[in-house]
Amino acid sequence: MEPELEEKIDIRLSRGELLVIFEFLARSYDVWKKSANDDVTSFLLVKPDDGERTALWRLEGAIESTLVEVFAANYHELIRQAKDKLTAE
Repeated sequence: MEPELEEKIDIRLSRGELLVIFEFLARSYDVWKKSANDDVTSFLLVKPDDGERTALWRLEGAIESTLVEVFAANYHELIRQAKDKLTAE
């Protein structure tokens, strides 16, 4: 039985890691917004500094160790389904 993609899960990161990731994402959004680009398909993340890169790697590791789906044979189909659902929201 496959896990439900809508099931809520918890991942553990330090408060500092989350703060750094939040600031990185907020700064990326601000750069995109200031570029006066209304096309959401062109949203890019700004180049991370060393601390941001480490925090993002830890987030990636926390996700990888939490989700069995990253190792599923139908991984790409699961990604497509999840993206379709998020796009529809």
